Amino acid sequence: MKELLILAKNNDIKAKEEIINMYYPLIIKEAKNVFINGRTFEDLIQIGIINLINAINKFDLNRNANSFTSYALWSIKNGFRYLCRSEIRYNDELSLNKTNDEGFELGETIVDSKTNVEESVIQDIIYENLYLALEKLDKEEKELIEFLYIKNKKPNLSKYCVTYKKDYYYATCLKKRALEKLKAFLSKA
Repeated sequence: MKELLILAKNNDIKAKEEIINMYYPLIIKEAKNVFINGRTFEDLIQIGIINLINAINKFDLNRNANSFTSYALWSIKNGFRYLCRSEIRYNDELSLNKTNDEGFELGETIVDSKTNVEESVIQDIIYENLYLALEKLDKEEKELIEFLYIKNKKPNLSKYCVTYKKDYYYATCLKKRALEKLKAFLSKA
């Protein structure tokens, strides 16, 4: 292998062809894992061959010649990865009017009749405002609200008092104060 690499590095075309033939199945295997719009399978194979030729040219002959196999493998794989990364920036064009095999346009198949986008956005805004409002409460108030309305399915102020060793009257005042703060904050939002 070392003699073949030396000949290939000295621009011996037959040596390069022999190395390409040795690694051709690997190039095909890696090319099958890549899809880039506007590129054919043959284009990808040519790119894989170019990556292999670059690996031949850049390989350091002072290293063990047996390590060329892994060097070539990673050069081919990384070449395809680089191609995908560079092409993905320009591969974002898609028409919603393109019809699929069943005759429907892509835009028609995207719509989910069960999901109301407007309600979903409003719900997200409400959750965000509620989260911000909860963050405005002090630690004890937030702990109470989370215990009663978020963490437990059956809210029970008595259970809160037992768990956190609080007086029931104090807990009712704390709950009232926390709910008033939440109401005031949410009415501003």
